[in-house]
Amino acid sequence: MDFDTLIQQGWARHDKDSAALAADLEANSALAADAPKTVTFLALASHTIGFHMKDWPRARKLAETVVTRLNAEPAASPAWGGLAIAQFMAGDETAALASECRAVELTDGDPVAALARTRVLLAGELIEAGRLEEGARLYHAVLNLARAQDRKLGSDRAVAVTSNNLANNLLELPARTPEQDKLMLAAAEAALEFWLKAGTWENEERAEYLLALVHNKLGRPDDALAHAGRGLEVIAANGEEVVDEAFLNLAAAAAYRLKGDQNSHNRALARADELAQGFADQGLKDWFMAERARVTA
Repeated sequence: MDFDTLIQQGWARHDKDSAALAADLEANSALAADAPKTVTFLALASHTIGFHMKDWPRARKLAETVVTRLNAEPAASPAWGGLAIAQFMAGDETAALASECRAVELTDGDPVAALARTRVLLAGELIEAGRLEEGARLYHAVLNLARAQDRKLGSDRAVAVTSNNLANNLLELPARTPEQDKLMLAAAEAALEFWLKAGTWENEERAEYLLALVHNKLGRPDDALAHAGRGLEVIAANGEEVVDEAFLNLAAAAAYRLKGDQNSHNRALARADELAQGFADQGLKDWFMAERARVTA
């Protein structure tokens, strides 16, 4: 098995075949032969063994195996950050702090960015593990740190990705507490804020879509329509993105339904359907129909 196959097939089965994948990752850890591969390897290994199997000591052991053999070079900095997260989640905060120091030591970028990247990813892990109060406190601290800088940080993308994933995960919960609702909105807003610093126009319009979904979920259709409209404006100003345009129209249709505006709901839904007719991929068609069913239920 080569490295790319291990990673690609691993993500495809990580949630359904976690135990077997964990064994494969441990048996093939030598394939993580350099710093970039180690960072990729750790993302899959920690998510599979730590999050899905809830065995962070095992995830930590594997992380230490692949990270401690790396050369002392700037490219290894994110890997040491990944090790710090596994150590913290396994309960060894002192080892985690030491590894985080190593990550900051090795970086050839902004030291604050190295620290912020590690800690925003750790905040996400804490929240996914059900430690909402701790994770939210750390997450907001990282946002404040990133916002306090007067220059673009290398951590901006990590903050954007983590914020996006956090908001999506909370959005999919069947029920949320008021604290979770508040965090969901804050994360969606931060995702847009940091994608504007670190992403493309596609990232921007998808962040607007996420905010539309969040506001619909919170029962704020006017805000949802504003964000869906901005997403459509970004697409119109920059090029063509038929798939995203279809989903933005679905979000608008949902908002109009919340407002009781059936005519506008029908128009937005018809536009979404028209765009979706051109989807070639069956998986994409199925996803659209599942989201459409939510809007019309």
